[in-house]
Amino acid sequence: MDEFFNPKSIAIIGASPTPDKVGFNFVDAPLTSGFKGDIYPVHPRASDILGLKVYPSIEDIGKPIDLAVIALNQYASVDAVEACGRLGVKGVVAVAGGFKEMGEEGEKLQARLVEAGRRYGVKILGPNTLGMINTHADLCSVFYPLKLRKGGASILSQSGGAGLSLMHTAADEGLGLSKWIGVGNRGGLEFADLLQYLSYDDRTKVIGAFMESTEDARSFVEIAGQAVLEKPIVVYKVGESELAKYSALTHTGTLAGPHKLALDAFGQFGILSVHSCHELVSVCKALATSSLPRGKRVGILTHTAGPSIIIVDELVRRGCHIPPLQDATVRKVEEIIGKNPPVVLKNPMDVAGLGFAAEPYGQLAEAMLSDPSFDILIAVYCLHKNWRFPSAELVAARAKYGKPIVACYVSDIEGVKGDREILSAGGIPTYTLPEATAQAAAGLVNYAMIRQKWGSR
Repeated sequence: MDEFFNPKSIAIIGASPTPDKVGFNFVDAPLTSGFKGDIYPVHPRASDILGLKVYPSIEDIGKPIDLAVIALNQYASVDAVEACGRLGVKGVVAVAGGFKEMGEEGEKLQARLVEAGRRYGVKILGPNTLGMINTHADLCSVFYPLKLRKGGASILSQSGGAGLSLMHTAADEGLGLSKWIGVGNRGGLEFADLLQYLSYDDRTKVIGAFMESTEDARSFVEIAGQAVLEKPIVVYKVGESELAKYSALTHTGTLAGPHKLALDAFGQFGILSVHSCHELVSVCKALATSSLPRGKRVGILTHTAGPSIIIVDELVRRGCHIPPLQDATVRKVEEIIGKNPPVVLKNPMDVAGLGFAAEPYGQLAEAMLSDPSFDILIAVYCLHKNWRFPSAELVAARAKYGKPIVACYVSDIEGVKGDREILSAGGIPTYTLPEATAQAAAGLVNYAMIRQKWGSR
């Protein structure tokens, strides 16, 4: 499927010269993302769209086409797939809704579209999809013109709206994406097909998925089970309530199956389950940035107690262990902050005002990382006008001891951006909320446990 995700040429069938039309935005999208291949808008009457020559039909282009985006209604989309097949187009993004999600007649129409693709060997994404993005090819083929940050996380989404939520949350969190794929009704390319492709994709370090339902769950979990030793797979599965199940049916045409059964199956095959869009992004960011811990024992360093209490609850809920400090570590801490400090030295280690300055905070982090009781450290620090974040110290501590660190910088996004880049370059994922920090650390721990368990089989 490399040609599908790395096309040299794109045709937009149903392109429009009118900015408020979907077809206009499909032309604008690859221009906005900086796509360097050929773009062929197709419209029966327009001559120019955004400076590009427009062709009356796809047959009039007269050049090889790797990917066609079909921005037509559901009936015309079937004929367009036929035309693409006859011309040897390798892949199609079928945007229109009005197929399986609409009931029996729509299901028949989708069957015609899928059959046309099979007859000619055309890979179909959709129908009823927002499209797809490959940042490393500078390709945006969704009707929201975007230029996303490049990175190692790839996301599959059964929903355009939820998928956009994941995109924008990733941008807020500084998580670079490799690919974003709206699977839609999965008439052609199924979750399992895309998961298998991403599992071999060198540009993808971690795979996230927003899933309502799938009839091909067995293939999905079996492929995941083969891939998890190489790449983590994180899924946010919805459709727990009866109303949500019906909403899924009328959204992408598939009834959500038993929710707990799905989550149990995910766990059995090494898939990490999360419970919100934000958690999916938080965990994917950690897995794309950090090394893995050797075990599930977490140390917590803070100068403010409240966030650490939240973090402990979240960690314990997700199967992590919070062991006590060893005596040797207590002595090291006392050497840094003095004998008989006005705090109780335990894990979480709250050093209050004694840890405000970056240099002693870094020394305290090193003391905790040297403790053989801990496999991973969470460092909590609050934004302040007169005290800098201990970013350089944390990067140096991580390099010295080789254990992963997850940082919780209590701040707004703007206040943490510069330091977040420094920490990320040093292999330390950074968050502004204690819940997200704990979810990320637990994701690292639980994926490490999956690799240990599956690697021993």
